[in-house]
Amino acid sequence: MLSSMRKSAGSWMIKILLGIIVLAFVFMGAGSFYSNRQSEVARVNGKPISIKEYQQTYQMIVQNLEQRFGSRLDQEMIERLNLRQQAIDRLIKKHLIMQVAEKNNLRLPDQVLANSIAGIQAFQSNGNFDPQRYKQVLSRSRLSPEAFEALQKENIITGMVENIVANAVPVSEDEARAWFNWKNTEVKIRYAKFSGKDFDNVSVSEKEVEQYFEKHKDSYKTEPKIKARYIRFAPENYLNKVQVTKAEINDYYHSNQSGFTTPETVEARHILLKVPEDADEKTVQEVRKKAAEIMEKASSGADFAELARKFSEGPSAADGGYIGTLEKNDAVKPFSDQAFSMQPGEISPPVRTRFGWHIIKAEDHTPASVKPIDEVKEKIRQKLALRKAKDIAYEKAYSVYNISFGGEDLIKNSKDLGLSLKTTGFFTKKQGPEGTENSPAFAKAAFSLPLKEISGVKEIGEDYFLIQPVEKQEPYVPELGSVIKEVRSEALREKKTQGARKAAQIFLEQVKTEKSFLEAAEKADIKASTTEFFKRKEPVPGIGQNARISSAAFSLRTDNPVSDSVISGGKYIFYVISLSARKEPDKSDFQAEKKAVLAELEPMKQRQAVEKWLSALRESSKIEISDQFSTNKPG
Repeated sequence: MLSSMRKSAGSWMIKILLGIIVLAFVFMGAGSFYSNRQSEVARVNGKPISIKEYQQTYQMIVQNLEQRFGSRLDQEMIERLNLRQQAIDRLIKKHLIMQVAEKNNLRLPDQVLANSIAGIQAFQSNGNFDPQRYKQVLSRSRLSPEAFEALQKENIITGMVENIVANAVPVSEDEARAWFNWKNTEVKIRYAKFSGKDFDNVSVSEKEVEQYFEKHKDSYKTEPKIKARYIRFAPENYLNKVQVTKAEINDYYHSNQSGFTTPETVEARHILLKVPEDADEKTVQEVRKKAAEIMEKASSGADFAELARKFSEGPSAADGGYIGTLEKNDAVKPFSDQAFSMQPGEISPPVRTRFGWHIIKAEDHTPASVKPIDEVKEKIRQKLALRKAKDIAYEKAYSVYNISFGGEDLIKNSKDLGLSLKTTGFFTKKQGPEGTENSPAFAKAAFSLPLKEISGVKEIGEDYFLIQPVEKQEPYVPELGSVIKEVRSEALREKKTQGARKAAQIFLEQVKTEKSFLEAAEKADIKASTTEFFKRKEPVPGIGQNARISSAAFSLRTDNPVSDSVISGGKYIFYVISLSARKEPDKSDFQAEKKAVLAELEPMKQRQAVEKWLSALRESSKIEISDQFSTNKPG
């Protein structure tokens, strides 16, 4: 299967490690995988989930989180998100669905699988499937084509089963109408705002500062720091080991013609007589007549630049209408189409665009051209040489990674192989070590590892690295004297905030005893505001995006118009709100939007149906999780 795809050869492969095929061991703790070699992590109705599946799934989740959170993802966040359980749950779900597919004899045609793999961008060169690239990506990920094809087949089949379940779920018109009403109901509220910043007369004593510090010591802890060893594999160090043939240069040149093409250009001047887009036809034609008269003057030998200075209403008038050299996409289409159809010295008839009427004079016209290969072959050679050198650098890094399992391995292996091993000073997660390029990326990789564990091959900038954290400096709470300015400021802010909260609470109690919100505000000499109508998902007018206020506002009713409690509006700020008016959408509005409502509601209901089905399927199945991977084990 897919053997025909794997027969032809290709060029150097970009280093793309697909999330679903990368093996990782960092999640097991330093060295733990090597000391706990078990073959399975769980069983689903008697069928095993292998440790290899678990590694692949775990690393895919980690890589997806890296794309979302970037440098903010660290070991602490990984543990907090309980990624072990996420990986186990995902695999249990997959096995349950595959068992349903097998029971119902659901099969995937080979051609569908082949097409899906051929369409993966990581396996393509110049938009076409590249068998050599396909094999190289999988080889670097320590996965055979057969194993990857099995994984891809499972992914497609699980998607098919979920679609069958989802598509069996109907959405009634009553459900759609209820959803539409929920989304489009509008409210208007009255509110009073209480801000800690308004409490100017508040101060804090030295004792209050000390008490605040004692209560919030942990927030003043220093950042943890680590020290790391690393080996850097720079492609430039391997340039002397590569050769680029004339055939490779020719192949690259002919496969990437667009990169060597100089686009067609026009150098031009123009005279613009503005016309509003919504102008009536009479106005349009009057301005066109004036433009035609100017064009006749230019065609009769009058100086075009002088005419532009005198008549043009465009920003280039002072420069004699000169707009420089343009490519086709640099101007609106009618202007561009006319300008690029002209010869140097030619003057156009009036051309209408959304800006008005233009008279164009072409001063030069340069056709598109392709740079000859002799002019660019050295740049191509350098580019291909660097590609090959990067490939060698990666392979060197990967070979060292393969023989380095932690502890002192990097020291020994770097000496044996004549590689330069460096050790950083202490650095934080935010700053990274001095003397390394892209130090935040280096820090992110180092902080994601337990001490003495060696990272996989990390691409940082243009280079590859193996990184090993070797020493950690734990965070500590500094003496009050070294942070007293910050502590005093925070203590004062808290006291002001407490004042604002208390004032808001007092006003809330007053509102509940008065006939109206406005009367209570007037008696308390507090400014009251009234919003415009707004919907659930919209910002609250005059306040902004605030989920707490929006949720409270839509829970209010005419028989219970005042919020039950003070609502936080962020730092320093608190609100007391009351319902002013509520407006339901008209039935006719639903009929007009019915199709769009169904399109939005159906996928939501389908996702809920799939989740409910999977939950029931899991409840009726026998799930056994290894003690090592169970999050519910005792102790």
